[in-house]
Amino acid sequence: MGHRGRRPPAGEVEIIPTSSSADLATADVVVVTIGQSEMRESRPELLGTNAGIIVEVIDQLDEVAPNAVLIIANNPVDVLTRVAMERSIRPSHIIMGTGTLLETARLSHRLGGVLEVAQGDVHGYVIGEHGRSAFPVWSSAAVGSVKLDDLPLPNGDPVSTVRDELARHVVARAFEIIKRKGNTSQGLAVAVACIVRCMRRDQKQVLVISSRPRPEYAIGDVVLGLPCVVGRSGIERQLVLSLAADERERLRQSAASLDEAYRSVHG
Repeated sequence: MGHRGRRPPAGEVEIIPTSSSADLATADVVVVTIGQSEMRESRPELLGTNAGIIVEVIDQLDEVAPNAVLIIANNPVDVLTRVAMERSIRPSHIIMGTGTLLETARLSHRLGGVLEVAQGDVHGYVIGEHGRSAFPVWSSAAVGSVKLDDLPLPNGDPVSTVRDELARHVVARAFEIIKRKGNTSQGLAVAVACIVRCMRRDQKQVLVISSRPRPEYAIGDVVLGLPCVVGRSGIERQLVLSLAADERERLRQSAASLDEAYRSVHG
């Protein structure tokens, strides 16, 4: 057989290295990754250092590309996204952080394995801080159209028996990777590519990203991971989850922690 019609294993892209922000003038999307890593500084030092870097970067981007959608991908991502929103002249719906997108993907993957169903059929969100106070929203989790609480494990046990282990896994996984290799570069790259692809193709996909909460959440003017519809124009709308009482309290605590961290550098 011939090779007619066979596609190459990978497409080509053009990469143009530059040290000038002016070269971003025609960009539709800008991903901000510059900053110190969590292996080199303590968390308060990391926040202070990276907040200063974000301010400088935003000032440059506002000058050369004021209409580009900004994706903040450095840590602590929720606080830095808020810093970017407060500093930038652009509307907040075109500024977002990678949020708890990775944690949500880990939850779907782990749940799919435990339940022995395809990951794509698992619907559940991890919300709040991209950090230790993130948590799965069990009250709305489902497989297909079946609520998670109504679907037993393959051995017949209720899913509630593995909830704590699943929650620990999705939150602790990033810290384990950072401890071993210093960063979570591959997973983060996949998350960023997912957001960019969603915008470029106007997919209007629901992604759990760092964003300002709608008033219905009643957690103040913070930025943290919540499910949003993402399309060509950035954050097109945010979903309001019906949370159980304990989930509302955990989200409130997560927001309070992030607000305290923000005020430590922008009091």
